[in-house]
Amino acid sequence: MRNMLFLAVATLPAVALAQTARVELVPTVGYAWGGKILIEERAFRHRDFDVGISASGVYGLRVNAPITRNMAGELLVERQDTQLKDNQGLFGEVPGGFVVPGSTHILDLELSTFHGGLVWFLRQGPTRWHLVASVGLTHINALLPLPSDTALSYSVGTGVQLELSDHLAVRFEGRYLAVDTDQHLRATYRFANPDCTAPCSYTFAYKDWASRTSLTTGLAIRF
Repeated sequence: MRNMLFLAVATLPAVALAQTARVELVPTVGYAWGGKILIEERAFRHRDFDVGISASGVYGLRVNAPITRNMAGELLVERQDTQLKDNQGLFGEVPGGFVVPGSTHILDLELSTFHGGLVWFLRQGPTRWHLVASVGLTHINALLPLPSDTALSYSVGTGVQLELSDHLAVRFEGRYLAVDTDQHLRATYRFANPDCTAPCSYTFAYKDWASRTSLTTGLAIRF
């Protein structure tokens, strides 16, 4: 009887490891904000404008594969459908006819991120705090005459996972994303307008870096 009890106690750590070290599939939804592009206006005001990216929803999928008891590899796919802000009134009129009055779809912007990284779980138990870091590519696609850019990007974050059962958990996470956009990637739109004080043009370009912060929640499904 004592031998059986000793064997049961000795195997408890292995059983706990088998229960926690599983592949997790985590579909997520959340909210993201931040990021800018540059517009060099050479038509009416002859100024450079930092045009912000509107805060909007973000959704994605994360796959975590265990490496050790407290560490997992992560594959992340995330998408944000958003718009450029028009705080400076650059798109509210028709500067030469390439923006239709009242139309906002020209401001549409898509950001798609594909990352690989590591997740460190700081503690085990029903509440598991974690740190995460990842690297990969972010693709930016705009309807404006701004060229698409696929750039190297990095992210760091922290979060907490609340265990619901052996196979389900709820994850909350905050993450900062930095994108190494190409500031030399630009496009110029030229047009005619009698009110221009010089040859009319808008030049669209990326800033040297773009950054974004997001808060997400997801359901972790273990296999």
